[in-house]
Amino acid sequence: MADGPNLEQPIIIKKRKKHAPHAHHGGAWKVAYADFVTAMMAFFLVMWIVGLSQQSKQSMAQYFKEPGVFSFKTGKALPVNLKMIRAKYDGTKGENYVDNYTEKGGETGGKIQPKIPDSVKQQIMVETKQDSTRITKLEQKLTEQLKELADGQPSLKDLLSSLKVEITNDGLRIEMVESKDNVFFQVGSAILTKDAVEVLKKVAIEVGKMPNYVDIEGHTDSRPYGSGRGYSNWELSGDRANAARRVLEFGGLWEGQIVSVSGFADRKLRTVENPFDVSNRRVSILVKFQKSRDSL
Repeated sequence: MADGPNLEQPIIIKKRKKHAPHAHHGGAWKVAYADFVTAMMAFFLVMWIVGLSQQSKQSMAQYFKEPGVFSFKTGKALPVNLKMIRAKYDGTKGENYVDNYTEKGGETGGKIQPKIPDSVKQQIMVETKQDSTRITKLEQKLTEQLKELADGQPSLKDLLSSLKVEITNDGLRIEMVESKDNVFFQVGSAILTKDAVEVLKKVAIEVGKMPNYVDIEGHTDSRPYGSGRGYSNWELSGDRANAARRVLEFGGLWEGQIVSVSGFADRKLRTVENPFDVSNRRVSILVKFQKSRDSL
């Protein structure tokens, strides 16, 4: 009998070569790269410092000398009120120290805080004196300018007599005080008269030269506003202050110089003994001291 075909499949065995693992390249390049990045950061930091103004460099140097007197959030010197720096004398230690002082000016329960460095106190006093000098010069300059304006335009003479310029504990206060004969706004509205706009523009030119911030306040007398539409002395005083703001900013104040515009209605009377007196109707422009007058 002849043999039939062989149906068995041949068994094929494949052998795979095992490749040797890649050689480890090491981490030296990472160290070199880190050094390069650090060097570049230091280079740009130095270039940034070189480009700073002298005042900024001094402030930075002062920060590293006395970091405790700077705000952690803003990096600026704390707004120290020297009235809070109660210079008490301890007979045992013979040291002056600060009592009840915090960055926010709050009480600390009588705990003794680190004393404010003499260099910082001296800097505060110097800046306060310079600020006081600027405000005094502004008062003199405004008085001269307004007198010249009155001489040049006799029609404004009576109105300018109702403009009160005086230095207070908060700064230079310029008040547009109305009288029976002189008004800065149209009756019962927040629309400035043409003469009032002229006066405010003159004020804006001089105040805009100052580095000091400005608050604007509107005030009324105690006569109720009779519109019957839910519009009261609160709205009127606020609208008048805002009208003055627009003219001042357009007339020469730098952007951001005005920090607040408020309407107080009849809550801060000028003539307290007579709440209905017309002199209580006024707009007050406060050029604020950069340092508290309590520090003097």
